Amino acid sequence: MVLVLLGFHLAGVGMVLALGRRLGIRPLLALGGTAPAISAVWAVVQLIAGSSDRTSMVTWVGGLDLELRFKVDSLALLMTLLVSGIGALVFIYAIGYFNRDTTGGSRFSASLLGFSASMVGLVWADSVWTLFIFWELTSVTSFLLVGHKNQDPSVLAAARRALMITGAGGLILLAGLLVLAQQANTTIISELPAIGGTSGTIAAILVLVGAATKSAQVPFHVWLPGAMAAPTPVSAYLHSATMVKAGVLLLAVTGPAFANVEAFTTLGLAFGLTSMLWGAVGALRQGDAKLILAWGTISQLGLMVTLLALGTGKAVFAAISLLFAHALFKAALFLIVGEVDVRTGTRQIDQLGGLASSMPLSFAAAALAGLSMAGAPPLLGFTAKEAALESLATLDGVQQIVVSVGVGAGSVLTVAYTLRFVFGVFGPGPPTVVAPRRWLMTIPALTLASLGFVGYLVLGWVNDIVRPAAVELNAAADYSLLRWPGLTAPFGASLGILAVGTALGFGVIRRNVGTPEPKGARTADALLDGVLVAASRATGRIQHGSLPVYLTVMAATASLAALPFFTGLDTSGLVLANQPLEMVLAAAILVSATAGAFVGSRLGAALTLGAVGTGVSGLFVLYGAPDLALTQLLVETIVVVGFVIGLGHLAQQFPAASGGWRLTRLAVSVLGGLSVTAALAAAAANSVGQAPLADLKAGAVDEGGGNNIVNVILTDMRALDTLGEVVVLATVALGILALANVRPPEVPG
Repeated sequence: MVLVLLGFHLAGVGMVLALGRRLGIRPLLALGGTAPAISAVWAVVQLIAGSSDRTSMVTWVGGLDLELRFKVDSLALLMTLLVSGIGALVFIYAIGYFNRDTTGGSRFSASLLGFSASMVGLVWADSVWTLFIFWELTSVTSFLLVGHKNQDPSVLAAARRALMITGAGGLILLAGLLVLAQQANTTIISELPAIGGTSGTIAAILVLVGAATKSAQVPFHVWLPGAMAAPTPVSAYLHSATMVKAGVLLLAVTGPAFANVEAFTTLGLAFGLTSMLWGAVGALRQGDAKLILAWGTISQLGLMVTLLALGTGKAVFAAISLLFAHALFKAALFLIVGEVDVRTGTRQIDQLGGLASSMPLSFAAAALAGLSMAGAPPLLGFTAKEAALESLATLDGVQQIVVSVGVGAGSVLTVAYTLRFVFGVFGPGPPTVVAPRRWLMTIPALTLASLGFVGYLVLGWVNDIVRPAAVELNAAADYSLLRWPGLTAPFGASLGILAVGTALGFGVIRRNVGTPEPKGARTADALLDGVLVAASRATGRIQHGSLPVYLTVMAATASLAALPFFTGLDTSGLVLANQPLEMVLAAAILVSATAGAFVGSRLGAALTLGAVGTGVSGLFVLYGAPDLALTQLLVETIVVVGFVIGLGHLAQQFPAASGGWRLTRLAVSVLGGLSVTAALAAAAANSVGQAPLADLKAGAVDEGGGNNIVNVILTDMRALDTLGEVVVLATVALGILALANVRPPEVPG
């Protein structure tokens, strides 16, 4: 069924693109939302039925064990419900968000559905290669969505920034996955054992950095506020509920493998606590309601990363619970901001007033979602925050003090910026002119916000879908979210957080902090611009158009790559010659090659090159390979003829070369010869088995229908390779022919 659902998504993308010119943006969005809606319904059915742990595979290259591997377990079903359920609501919301005459409907709808497909593929991935492929697809589709308004230079800059940071993080993640897979001796995520040692530390650091770039952790967070230039449906879907959770999901599924790696905990706590505090401070400094939520997302993702870095059973359970609750309330708040923006024409909180009475349904939704974000009862956010505080009680020593202070301070600031957001947008002030309600915008936001309260009422069902997902990540099966935790120390801390945060929030609600300068974003852009300038200058110096220099550099690089073979060189099995005629041919080849290095005419160089090839053909004959000798002679004939034909368009003599340049070329030639000799000798001295000559001979006769093993290999077993080589030669021949027909422009007399 997994492959069928992915097929629905891909088919939907194709249909949206095919019908883009015939339908407006609203029908296209309705069509695009069909696949996520089907996936969400399927996930609900599976969760109710309690079925999971089903694997699907698509073989890519069987001989190399390359395959797309998917597994539907409890965590995957939970994430599918969030990704597809919220995705379907976002598609509905987008129908109301965009006007009928909005252009670019097929591009937006296809990109949004493509992102949905990428996310469901990511949450189902059960191999490191499958995970990486869909990880990168989310970055590409996110870039397309952030840059939807591609006529605005600032939007393009934000999209580029997001792509470069998350794309670079993807490359770092790939390196980490390679080390992890090698150390664990498996590429299947669900079968990763606990690793350690230096390789485990390296893998943990690389995976953490890759996750931090995607989940906008400090200092890689600068792309997320800029991504708010995207349409609000994109912000609600990608940058609150789904894509930014990819890094959290990655840490959750790889965390058990790094349970014995101290660097995973240390660096994870550094990322999480720093991001939680700095994101919350950033939220308090913003005047744009959407940016308040964006910076708040950085903070709350930091809390999830902190809990996963701790790695205890209770902390992992709390992280998964927060992930579930956060997706509901933060997506709802983004959708509410979008409705406010569309109906009032602004998102600046100092320009809004009286919306609680003019937009009562949106205010009710904002109040529910905001209280859940602040961790107030009776909402899901409260139960998840209580689980997080309880997990800190199991720590001890310095770690408990540092983490508790960081999480407590971040939670206080969360309450403060939540109040600033809700009262800033909906509180008293000069009445704001409000356009008529768009029900398709109001209903999805109200639905998501209400689910936080409904989830509190049916907390048993929420536990039934959250607990199994956490258990798969090594959490204990007896952990549960509680409606009433009792008069415990964590509950007292929660009340204190609400009280202090409320006081702080009322103190900054209407404070005009001005528009903070995006120094981090500017630094990132300047760094990217600097890389592009440096690349341009380097290209100008290196790619200067000199073919001899290019060939010399490539030959030297290839020769240096063979240096490790010198360490395994064994000359005991080498012989000078098997028969005297070999010495004669070798001397002729050496003399011809040396003459070619010093000859001054192009025709002479072509002849010496042909002499070298003829000598090599003679060696093939001596070793009983007449077919190779004929092939070599044919190639040499074609090359010499091609040279001779081309010489008519070139000067008879080579350009004058300095002695240093000539010696450089000679040194590279000698190095190349020695490298090939060393590589062959090392390979011969370290053979791993006997050549399967008998099997090849039998296969050549029985399967290939020929007695010549080499010919059968070339024309049967490796026919596609041979065809590719023929195509390359034909392409080169056409290129040479085209260049030979080029005439220099005539200079007017």
